[in-house]
Amino acid sequence: HPWGLDDPYLYGLKLELVDDSKVVDSVKSYAGLRKFHIEGNRCYLNNKPIFQRLVLDQGFYPNGIWTAPSDAALKADIEMSMAAGFNGARLHQKVFEERFHYWADKLGYLTWGEFADWGRVHSFGNPQGVLNLEREWRDVVLRDRNHPSIVVWTPLNETSGAARNNYEAYSRSVKSIVALTRAIDPTRPINDASGYVHVETDIFTVHDYDQNPDTFRKRYASVSPDSPEEAFVRVPERSVPYKGQPYIVDEYGGTFWTKDYINHPEKAGKGRSSWGYGKTREQVEDRIKALTDILLNHPHIVGFTYTQLTDVEQEVNGVYTYDRKTKFDIKRLKSIFGAPAAIEK
Repeated sequence: HPWGLDDPYLYGLKLELVDDSKVVDSVKSYAGLRKFHIEGNRCYLNNKPIFQRLVLDQGFYPNGIWTAPSDAALKADIEMSMAAGFNGARLHQKVFEERFHYWADKLGYLTWGEFADWGRVHSFGNPQGVLNLEREWRDVVLRDRNHPSIVVWTPLNETSGAARNNYEAYSRSVKSIVALTRAIDPTRPINDASGYVHVETDIFTVHDYDQNPDTFRKRYASVSPDSPEEAFVRVPERSVPYKGQPYIVDEYGGTFWTKDYINHPEKAGKGRSSWGYGKTREQVEDRIKALTDILLNHPHIVGFTYTQLTDVEQEVNGVYTYDRKTKFDIKRLKSIFGAPAAIEK
């Protein structure tokens, strides 16, 4: 009985330590059985092609910052995400709580396990720094590799600075980290450096916060395994080229909006241009739909990560507010993010 999104079946386990026919200790656990693999430029869950509708989740909370206030809060975040039409999350800039993965297993929610970003500022030419990363990342993979909900490993994120500063050291280190990950867990694909700069990756990812649907559409029109050299690549002077792997825009959207526009219209659309613009809730929802439809309707794009689940500190671009209140018409967002994808038809 496989574990899946619609039926996250888990087998109950009871382990007993027996001494002279007497149980001296016991522990209860669970296990989920599922197959996640890549064929060509598609990802498959239990041998069926799947479009990964992910949301960027940084795991921030107003009071605890990186510490959730309760176990119930971890579960609630997953339920909020699913209510908005997502089938999983790219867990970002944080090694998440084990209880979060428990609830993802129980609720049928895909996740990408990620390490905290250090690649933009750290020198990969520092052997001790690389060793520390490898040791800590090894512990993460060992701790979490038995969760059926985790389907992809992402050890690094946005590494253009390191790749430009010392590409030889950077490339060598990424290959080492990828080899380490595969040695510990050969069952999951690896996104070596989310967005950029790729060295050795099973999934090809890019980040794109363009808010103009027309230029957004044109940028990805040429993505195809039949002509991989024409695909859009971030930092192409450092990244390996696209080679026909599953292609996922694993950060997009990031559309800034706050309800303050009602009383303070001058605040609407303020902030970094990459956060987008929109003076009314409806305008922002229309923009989100236009961008998302481009990805869903593309015959060779197999997933996305929308930025992001909640507002986080200075980033006022969440589907929900920092304190987990609704900002948009959640039913409409569910119809947008949950719409059928071309690869599923």
